[in-house]
Amino acid sequence: MEHWAKLVTAVAAALSAVAWPAVFGGALIAFRKEISSFLTRLPSFLDRLRKMKIAGLVTELDAVADKASSTGEVTIEQTRAAAQIAMVSRELGDDQLFSELDKLCLQYDTLRRTMQAGSSRTLEMTRIIAKMRALGPSTTSRIEVYKGSGSPGSRLAAVAMMQMDPSQADLEWLVQRFRVEAPFIFYHASLALTNAANSRAGSERLEVIERARNARAIIQSFDGKPDQETLNVLVHLTTE
Repeated sequence: MEHWAKLVTAVAAALSAVAWPAVFGGALIAFRKEISSFLTRLPSFLDRLRKMKIAGLVTELDAVADKASSTGEVTIEQTRAAAQIAMVSRELGDDQLFSELDKLCLQYDTLRRTMQAGSSRTLEMTRIIAKMRALGPSTTSRIEVYKGSGSPGSRLAAVAMMQMDPSQADLEWLVQRFRVEAPFIFYHASLALTNAANSRAGSERLEVIERARNARAIIQSFDGKPDQETLNVLVHLTTE
């Protein structure tokens, strides 16, 4: 009886091995028009799916900007959004992330040229850097490109990357911002120095504080009234 059971099992397995390819082939033939139509529409479907993901990214960045701190400091919402974007960065692709970042750089440059200085412009710039921070950890692979750019907006993006990832902080480059940039950028450079100091200990922390003292001296050497917000950050950092 056992012999017959084994024989039936073997025959069934053999028939299955032959039948399934035949069934599969038959299905391909029977539904060839539907399959052909699906394959024709597949690129369009994937493109729509990609656009949905991009739209989700833009919505996330807008939500982060809406909750930006009035003082321009890094917030929990920005850190959380940065982590979420980093998780889906492979699905979105590097090119898309850098495309969104470059749009923000251009927006910043355009604002500086076209909008009168004042609280309204500062608010819009703060919204921009909040979005840059959310993209920051996912875009540090090209930080050197943004650091060396002739676009102030691109250099602001590099500062945002350093704010979010203090290990990327280039101390000498940050100090140089106080000599060559407009107040909005060197204010955020002072926040980047603060985050760098808070992430380090011992002699490394002391090095950051010494660079902050250099930056403070540069600010205080300006003719006229120095930027008070920047000075407040640097004074707090250098007098701990």
